[in-house]
Amino acid sequence: MWGSDLRKIGVKKTTSTTTPGFRNEHGQEVVRDIGFASETFKGQRVYHLRCVHCGHEYGANGTDVFKRFCPGHQGGAKGERLWKDGLGSFDSVVNS
Repeated sequence: MWGSDLRKIGVKKTTSTTTPGFRNEHGQEVVRDIGFASETFKGQRVYHLRCVHCGHEYGANGTDVFKRFCPGHQGGAKGERLWKDGLGSFDSVVNS
């Protein structure tokens, strides 16, 4: 009953900021968990983000997703790599 009462007043169920499809208030959307550790924040994983405004793609650690700005056109930080050394390209990570 409590859940249905919340929906009636327009309160949404919260979604994890690292869930694919999550979009922050700046239009940065999570595509997927890349599957390797962050180089900038110990204990975090890298997530593939895409700007819904310009299509720029980049990596971000899990603690940054909710507040990221696009590095391509919103002045956001560069972001993390979407590949690991020795694997060759982004595709070799996400399709393996």
